[in-house]
Amino acid sequence: MKRQKYIFILLYIFILAACQKDIPEPETKAEASPPVNAVKAEQLLPVSGVESSAKDPFFVRHQIKGKDVFVECIVQDVSFRKQSSKEKGKILLYINGKKKDEIHSAAFIIKGLPSGKHRIGLELVKGNSAEASMKRDFLVLIP
Repeated sequence: MKRQKYIFILLYIFILAACQKDIPEPETKAEASPPVNAVKAEQLLPVSGVESSAKDPFFVRHQIKGKDVFVECIVQDVSFRKQSSKEKGKILLYINGKKKDEIHSAAFIIKGLPSGKHRIGLELVKGNSAEASMKRDFLVLIP
């Protein structure tokens, strides 16, 4: 009886081991497609904002969800972390020309904007300077 158990266990292990290399054939066959014209990378538009941030030292991307605006800033050679070797920075937030807040992070949310059109202004302040080194403005329409 014990011998039969061992034989069944070995047979089961053998079957499991044999099935691992069973790769199914593709259901569709690859057909030759017409030749594609080569396009240089310079002719293409950037797909993501991160790609264009390499050219822009203060890149800002925003997204509106309801009455909130999600803002992401990518700044070259400036860090918002305390434990960084790069130059420290902060962002001054202006809504419709009025200063609202000092932001110490690269991404933040502007919550609860009233319905209508708003001009969002961002000023990057590097180090302990009192003056903004770079500025970005954009319009948002809150439904």
